Amino acid sequence: MSDNLNSSELWDKISFSLFQDLGAISFGTFVDPLSPVGLEENRFVFKVPSEYADKIINQWNTEISMKFVEYANKITGKFIRPEFRSTDEGITASPNQGMSPLSNQSESESEKHIPFSQDAGLDPDYTFEKFVVGSGNENARAIAQAVAEGPGKVYNPYLIYGGVGLGKTHLMQAIGNQYAKDNPNARIKYATAEDFLNDFTNSLRKGGDTNATALFKKTYRSLDMLLVDDIQFWAGKPQVQEEFFNTFNALTKANKQIVMTSDRYPNDIPDLQDRLKSRFEQGVTSDIQKPDVQTRVAILRNMQDQNDLDIPNDVLQLIGETVDDNVRTLEGAFHKFEAKIRFMNKPATIETAKTILDEINANKKTVVTVDRIQQVVAAYYMQTVDDMKSGRRQSDLVMARHVAIYLTRTMTDMSLPQIGQAFGNRDHSSISHAFTKIEEQVEKEARMKEMIQALAEDIRSGQ
Repeated sequence: MSDNLNSSELWDKISFSLFQDLGAISFGTFVDPLSPVGLEENRFVFKVPSEYADKIINQWNTEISMKFVEYANKITGKFIRPEFRSTDEGITASPNQGMSPLSNQSESESEKHIPFSQDAGLDPDYTFEKFVVGSGNENARAIAQAVAEGPGKVYNPYLIYGGVGLGKTHLMQAIGNQYAKDNPNARIKYATAEDFLNDFTNSLRKGGDTNATALFKKTYRSLDMLLVDDIQFWAGKPQVQEEFFNTFNALTKANKQIVMTSDRYPNDIPDLQDRLKSRFEQGVTSDIQKPDVQTRVAILRNMQDQNDLDIPNDVLQLIGETVDDNVRTLEGAFHKFEAKIRFMNKPATIETAKTILDEINANKKTVVTVDRIQQVVAAYYMQTVDDMKSGRRQSDLVMARHVAIYLTRTMTDMSLPQIGQAFGNRDHSSISHAFTKIEEQVEKEARMKEMIQALAEDIRSGQ
């Protein structure tokens, strides 16, 4: 935020964007009645007429707060959350908190919860300070900060999705670490979706020992914050989905925070129960894209500082420009370069960088073939290539087939008849129909366009 930009000017800019986004009727109903008080640290305080408070705050919960934070972050580069105060009582309230102060949990209620160690699962290196922000993740980072500072209030549940190695786990654990730092007695648990499944099945395996099942439920349902990684792992596993649904309801009913990650948008996870998808959609989702060159170089500089190295800028630039897969691959290239100069006494030069880039095949691009496209798309949709070539008409399978046909048409020079032959000897009209259908979705739906771009990058990268 510019030093010369005061709170009134900031609100003018944000409210103008909200007006464009919401339209005149919604803006007049849910924004215009507010009286801006001004900035207090990282909060923008409003007075709200008490007679309309419940209606206005509920609408901010479901739609407007996220937009406010995004616009404020874009203008100022900082996380600023909205906060409401009643014009009659002067009571402070944030969205999802209503117009009454939060009551502290009694000691007797706290004692009902089993003790829980924050050490189980949280990596102390995953912090906001070490998370490099760029154009592909700045929105997710801003919302994550909001969750850490006000869990269970504005963004609950919060789901971060994106490809492998882009920083989803880092960002999610940063939320947990920040909350743990601010609230030393909080009950926080990080678990992968597989961990949750294993804990659940292990409690069931004990058969008649009902205490095991009760302990499992008490462990997960007495938390202040639950962090679950890679929920796409639950695809096609209805029993664990049922248990998580019940855990989800118990935590959100108590205004406890849930944060999840996935490699795709929830609606794209096959065989995920509709009621779980519905619950996820009640909260907020953010995608993380592959970092651009500037962000990749910033990540390398950050790693250089952490490892107390002195690497010329042109060397970092070369590595950042060449390794364009994901953050995990970039880190691997950096550590390989580090090993060369630390343990093999190689100079930190362009020549050494080119050597390690050749060793990891960073300069060699994968030849795009229909087989490669089919493998990547089938894996994404959790189908098999053989099923994709078959005549089966299951909805998830049809979508996978159409996407693979679209990518084959746009990424290779194969003719429609050749593509038809590669997809189970389908005729020209079937291939044309599949291509046109996805093409129209890409033009109209931002999420479909992002997914196609991500799949294309994975196909080209050879990952």
